Amino acid sequence: MSDEIYFIAAGVRRAVAARERGLRVIPAKLIEDGNTIRQWVVSLDQLVSPKDRVSRSDPRYQRVFALLATPAGRMRMPDIEVEHVSTERAALLMKLSDVLLEL
Repeated sequence: MSDEIYFIAAGVRRAVAARERGLRVIPAKLIEDGNTIRQWVVSLDQLVSPKDRVSRSDPRYQRVFALLATPAGRMRMPDIEVEHVSTERAALLMKLSDVLLEL
């Protein structure tokens, strides 16, 4: 596993839903200066979030959670967007594993 840490710029709900479905990786686009630099599958353990909680009752979360239930649904899910983040900045953000799923 890479030591790189990535900030979730778009897709926290998708990443939390993937975590809750028991997935270990998620498709991602690495963004730099507004441009996609790379597309790949990133480990959920490498992600930090700008949000500390996600609502389970949010229809957007429910839609993504349902989509991730099947391989066909996972293929239709848009990539999350991530940015490199320094270890120092990552320490100030929420690890994806610690993002709360509220009612």
